[in-house]
Amino acid sequence: MELGVTAFPLGSESDQTAVREQLGRILHSAPFLHSERRQRFLEYIVNETLAGRGERLKGYNIAVEVFGRPESFDPAVDPLVRIEAARLRDKLREYYETDGKDDPIRIDLPKGAYTPHIEFRQPGPDAEDASAQDGRGASAAPHTRFLNIGSLAASVIVVLLLLLVGLSTWWLWTPSAALSEKASIAVLPFEDIGDDPKWDRLADGVTEDIVTDLSHSKDLFVVARNSTEIYKGKPVDVRNVGRDLGVRYVLEGGIQPSGNQIRVTAQLIDTRTGGHVWSNRYLRPATDLFDVQSDVTEKIAGTLIGYEGAVAEAERSLIRRKPPSDLTAYDTYLLGMEAKHRVTKEGLDEGERLFRKALAIDPQLARAYVGLAYVYEYRIDLGLGTSVADNLAKLVDAAQNAVRLDPNDGETQLVLGHAYAYQGMADQALVQFTKAEALAPNNADVLILIAWFLPQLGQPERAVELADRALQLNPNYPYWYNQGLRYVYFFGRQFDKSVKYTKLVTDPFAADFAYLAAASAMTDDLAGAKAAAAQVVHVDPDWSVEKYLSDEGGFAENAALIFVEAARKAGVPACVPADKLSSLAKLVHVRACDEERAHQAAG
Repeated sequence: MELGVTAFPLGSESDQTAVREQLGRILHSAPFLHSERRQRFLEYIVNETLAGRGERLKGYNIAVEVFGRPESFDPAVDPLVRIEAARLRDKLREYYETDGKDDPIRIDLPKGAYTPHIEFRQPGPDAEDASAQDGRGASAAPHTRFLNIGSLAASVIVVLLLLLVGLSTWWLWTPSAALSEKASIAVLPFEDIGDDPKWDRLADGVTEDIVTDLSHSKDLFVVARNSTEIYKGKPVDVRNVGRDLGVRYVLEGGIQPSGNQIRVTAQLIDTRTGGHVWSNRYLRPATDLFDVQSDVTEKIAGTLIGYEGAVAEAERSLIRRKPPSDLTAYDTYLLGMEAKHRVTKEGLDEGERLFRKALAIDPQLARAYVGLAYVYEYRIDLGLGTSVADNLAKLVDAAQNAVRLDPNDGETQLVLGHAYAYQGMADQALVQFTKAEALAPNNADVLILIAWFLPQLGQPERAVELADRALQLNPNYPYWYNQGLRYVYFFGRQFDKSVKYTKLVTDPFAADFAYLAAASAMTDDLAGAKAAAAQVVHVDPDWSVEKYLSDEGGFAENAALIFVEAARKAGVPACVPADKLSSLAKLVHVRACDEERAHQAAG
């Protein structure tokens, strides 16, 4: 039967009370109970609406007052509020499909708006008569009315009551809550109980995949794999691990091959008590290993996320990433990653060969395309390969194929964002980075690789935030982070940190020495700057800031100016000489360098 609809004003105190009671039910429900951001967001927009201030519910005000963004926040550049609004809509939908399906009031957040839609569901005007006549009150058609608050302002009493409601739930979402108070997990390296190094690499790969899959959950804090590597091959007390890493649960397991069979064991342990929360053992053909991995991941996620308070099947579907279909292809991919991580010419060449071999075995292996994309990025950054144009074309092709094969993987979306950035397509790159972060919000590697590109897109402050968050998630980060950190902190004007992380780079290239020289100069260490500048010329006599920035796809003018001015102070070549411009037809010019060349030409 069609629902009846009537509008009614805000003035009814009973209606105000009913809405506040409904808000309390939602905030204390499973989808919301342990999510500070969702509670804070929903409570703010409902309270502002009830107080007659719905016109203030704009992206800027929400970002500043709910999420603590600075007054310089620009909603057109930073999609934070849009992302959180989409998550809030999903959780409201989940609540009303489960706990709240029979609630008398429905609160929704329409797409494209931040003002909540408040719907009262109650028996229709003829329901009592129909019930009295046939005794079937439950069959009466519901009557729906909507809260109309546009014309009235809230009274002082109402505001005070709303403040009391806010205070009653404040403890649930206070930002100072420790990470260990949330559902958090560290995945210890799976042990290989065998003699073949192939199985050791596979154990490492399974560990990494479980971390990656769990990181897809927006309600889990997952410690990065590199922070747990220190425990590999050592006897550990999980209670100490919990204290060291600030986690509530630890997953540990092992892989034991036997002929064509493989046994996988996994156990989830509560670090507060040392007690087992869940455990299982699998004996399967070796080729079914990735089915085992998916099953293990799903059960762990179900246990932990259930502890947080029920996550919809749609959320879990993102955790079930498509696994490699061929063990040999995956093993080859792992070898390619090992080679790529060496970040040398030989290592990148070997990585490219292995990734292509993996794809020849399994053309559906999206991760191999991701690996190829990283190879071409490094070649562009380090001036290796045939040409920038050739590397860029290969990067774009690899990234597009990765997304085509697995669009629900944060890392595939990430490398496509990188490809756009290298082409100077800032808006498209930012869209991809937003997708990548939403798919893998706790994946420290993804966060640092997003941060690595934000300065050139005009978001250095956001880059620093993501870098800081990556370090929090992954305090025992791998060495390749150092290049990204020296870059992010340089353009974030935290020059002392840039110097610190640049000095940690192993096998530095000309660009590394240039960052060290420029950052040292900005901290007034002119002797250190001079020494590093000499190394730039020694490693690559033709290197310049302007050409480097151009090869990266071009930078926002203010970011380019920081590097040019710091390079001049350090004695590093800043601009391409006028007589070399003819050989660099596609050079993205820096305005300060054009002015310098014009001044030199004028004598």
